[in-house]
This record gives sequence, C-alpha cells and structure tokens, in this order.
Amino acid sequence: MKVDTLIINADLFTMQGDGVGYIDKGAVAIERGKIIEVGATEILKNNFEPEETIDATNKMVVPGFIDAHMHTHLSVIRGLAQDTKKWMHKGIGPFSDFITDAYAFPSSKMNILEGLASGTTTFGDYGNGMDDVASFIYKLGARGRLTTTVREVPEVLDQLQEEDLYPFEKAIGEKTLNANLDLIEKWHGKDNNRITTLLGPQAPDFLSTDLLMKIKKIAIEKDLKIHMHTTQAARETKQMVGRYNKRTIQYLDELNYLDERLIAVHMTDATNEEAKQLAESGATMTLCSGSIGIIRGEVPPVKAFLDAGGVSALGSDQAPGNNCNQIINEMKLTALFNKIKYDNPEVMPAWKVLRMATIEGAKAFGIGGEVGSIEKGKKADITFIDLASKAMLPVIKKPLRNHVPNLVYSARGEEVCRVMVDGKTLYLDNEFLTVDEDSIVKESQKLATELTSQITEEDIQITKGLEYMRENKL
Repeated sequence: MKVDTLIINADLFTMQGDGVGYIDKGAVAIERGKIIEVGATEILKNNFEPEETIDATNKMVVPGFIDAHMHTHLSVIRGLAQDTKKWMHKGIGPFSDFITDAYAFPSSKMNILEGLASGTTTFGDYGNGMDDVASFIYKLGARGRLTTTVREVPEVLDQLQEEDLYPFEKAIGEKTLNANLDLIEKWHGKDNNRITTLLGPQAPDFLSTDLLMKIKKIAIEKDLKIHMHTTQAARETKQMVGRYNKRTIQYLDELNYLDERLIAVHMTDATNEEAKQLAESGATMTLCSGSIGIIRGEVPPVKAFLDAGGVSALGSDQAPGNNCNQIINEMKLTALFNKIKYDNPEVMPAWKVLRMATIEGAKAFGIGGEVGSIEKGKKADITFIDLASKAMLPVIKKPLRNHVPNLVYSARGEEVCRVMVDGKTLYLDNEFLTVDEDSIVKESQKLATELTSQITEEDIQITKGLEYMRENKL
C-alpha cells in the first residue's frame, strides 16, 4: 500500500493504553496527515510503500506536546516582572498600558517559534489580537486552539488598593465578547480543524454574572468549551468573597458552570475539596507550574484533582511570569514541585507528566479524539528527540528504560530535532521550514527595544525589579 510517509526504527512512545505505549524499533505510516498504522518496523516496511521514509534510528518519537494555556503577546517584556509579590499589580501591571497590538503580535510569533522548536505542536494561545496569531499559526503549519480574552474590568489594576473591588464597564465586556465571537466565526474549524477556538472569559472576578451567563449560553448554542482562569490566586478569592460572599467554585457551581465545557486554568487558590468537586463535575484543568511557582510561590492542588479522577493539561502561561514557553520545562517543574509539596519522591512520576503533556493534555483541552497519542486514525502531530543529545545520554533499554526520566528531568528543549503537524515537517535540525526565523527574531528585538525605550523609572516605581536595579542587583 502506498503512503506519504513511513517513520521507521524509532524508540516509539505512542501514549496508547494507560502508560507510555513503548514500541522498540517502532514505525508509523502516515497518509494525508493521518496515522494509518503503528507497529514494528519489520512489519510496516513490508506492508507500505512510502513516498518519504524517515529513519528515526536513535530518536525518541512521541506525540506532539500540547501547550494548553499561553499568553504569547506578553513575551515582549520577558524577564521584567519576576521575583515580586502581587504580580498582577506590581509585576505586569505597570507595563500593561504600553503593550499595544503593534508590540504584542511580533512578540507572539517569537514565543510560538520557541514552543515549536521544543516540541509543542498545539498552541493554546489566549489574549487579544488573536486574528493575527491565528494567521501566523496557520502559515507556520502548527495547530492552534485559540481564545480571545473577554473581560469587563478596565486596565486599572495597578491603580487600585488591594481591598478595592474591580470596576465593571459593560461596554468593555461587549467589545471583548464580540472580538471573541469574530475569532470563532472566522477561524473555528479552519483547515480540517487545525485551527479551533474557545470562549475566553478572563476569570470570574473580571466579569459580571450577567456576562458569564451570556457566555455560557453561547457555549451551549455553539458547542464550544470555555477556557477560563479559575481560582487563580488569593486576589481572585478576595474579589469573589467581597462581591458575592462566596468562593469561586461555589459561585460557579451555582451558575451551573462546573461541567465538561469548562477548562479551569491554574486553580492556585482552590482547596483540595474544591479541586475534587471540580474533577467530579467533569470540568478539566490546565496546570501552569512554572508560572505559578514564579508568580505565587505556590503549587496548585493538581494531585487532589487527579486523585479525584480529573484530567489535566499543562500550560506554559506567559514569559513575564514563567520566562519560557516550553512544555519540557513544565513537565519537570510539575514533577519536582509536587514531590517537594508532598515530601514524597513517588508523587508525579515522569511518565505521568509526559502523559499530561500529550494524551491527557489533549483530552483535557478537548482535542483528545484528534491528537495526543500516536495511534491509527489520529492526526500525525509528532515530536522527535535526538537521543545522541548530551542530556539524553546514555540511552539505556535494559534492565530499565531511561528515555522518559531523561526527557522530563534532563532535557532542556534543544534535544528536539524534528516536529511534524498533520504529517508535515515544520521544524528540522534547528531550522523552521515554513517561516523566516531570522526576520521574526530581528523584528521582535527591534520592537521590544522600541517599547521599553518609552517606559521610565517613574512608570514602574512599584515594581520590585526597579528596586533591585537601583541596588545594582540586576
């Protein structure tokens, strides 16, 4: 049988079943972007006549990584909002007014390239200007699951006292919801579902009850999921209790928001009992360990959520809070932080976080029927890791395989040598095949310099970074 592509001789980790689905000298047959057979090389070589053969000898081959929560437009100020408490107010807040669309989109392109080069095939970007991001992801050839931020709170957080309730402006809510609906109308299902969309209420404390209920109604009518920051910090809890005399999960439950449509991001301030309630409702979770570790110094209750039968994805969030958009980094931090939190090295083993980055993440993000595992009938989103890379050596298969622990605990992203989406190679041996990396890098740096040249010390007086700078510690 003729096929477009046959991958052979791989150290193949399919994520089929309950584990990692390892096949030694594995092979994958791909036709028109879909996987039509998976098995041993010696069998598939006899059954298929490929137009292209990819010899994956000494390569670890895994499903493409799912980054289920990103704010790529913020990477223009990477490294300027770290090591500070009250991050929303004193970290990112003073810079927010300066990050216009002109600066945001080039920043997004740079972060998306960073993610692709480290094995991410599905980008869950969330923010404003998503039409431009969708266009870029479409051109790049990657998979996008995109969300426009809907909110009613104006950009005044850095001007409020901690005890102040946020002001709501109905006109902002209408404008941002219409932008979300425009994105859905234009892009949802584009290119055989390579680009899909979600509804994006920013968080329960950023929208009125009326607007939240309107979004829920639209989600049901259009059969869409809702991608929302949920119990993301103590700040949110104070807002909810101050306004409604209820914590977030109780409030959402009373609004019938806790169901399979909800993708709850962060859950930082949720109790174990609330995490259990969310899991049992059918809602899923997206965990951003690196970002929450840096911004909050906390570990969300993902273990309680998973123990209750919940399904969780991983997200890299944004560069001013995490510093990178690499799911390999998220796997490592998720494993380490939970081991430390529970004082138990057996918590969050490497295989479990790899599944969160692939098949479990795809399920949590609502695309598990299409991607997340290497199996017959799914789309060929595949990442190759060079086992000759120093961080992956030595390669040991007996008496124990060390591929998965080395990927999670040793790799840093540059070990990725090939990335495929829909069976097409987009990145190969440090080269992007569909876009001009050099021009994107130069544009990103030029605009970052232009943006920051407008910001004075007076503009960022409340940031911790300025204090460190004045003390010559930065």
